[in-house]
Amino acid sequence: MRFLSAGLLVTSALLPISSPAHSDPACEPLIKAMRAFSEQPSIRQSTYDKDTLLMQSISLKDAMYVRQGGDSSWRKVPFDLDKRKQMAEQALKSMPPSDCSGPRAEMRDGVAINIYSYKQPNPMKPGEFTSSSLWIGRADGLPRRMVLSDTSYQSIEYGAFSAPENVAAPRERRPSR
Repeated sequence: MRFLSAGLLVTSALLPISSPAHSDPACEPLIKAMRAFSEQPSIRQSTYDKDTLLMQSISLKDAMYVRQGGDSSWRKVPFDLDKRKQMAEQALKSMPPSDCSGPRAEMRDGVAINIYSYKQPNPMKPGEFTSSSLWIGRADGLPRRMVLSDTSYQSIEYGAFSAPENVAAPRERRPSR
């Protein structure tokens, strides 16, 4: 569950905000890339720590599919594009990027990218900030990788992904007391 929550939070951080409430003009390229990210019809994300795959997700227009590691069952999360946009707006209002710097131009895997660094409030530790970097493709303006720490990162791919096969049945919800 920890990885699912973290994955949804990371996914939310890459989705658009509805108002340009950010006063730091250096953050504008990041926000533009975040908006471009949300317009993609299908996205595959993989989260790693020290090259160990922690979580994978496939976001489609009507749902998100998530699995821990690379060999566990996929789970369907009822999380359509509208819900992702709403969650993203809330996340970016409460955790706006700041102290943005860049770009630093590089070539990675044959793709020309710009790397931007920024800080966001840490939702797990109020009053503290996390430092991250976002790798944005120069040709298309889409995020390609988010570096979360010295060892943790998320790769982002775009394409014609579809719902995975062998999706586990939804867990039964326990009635509330």
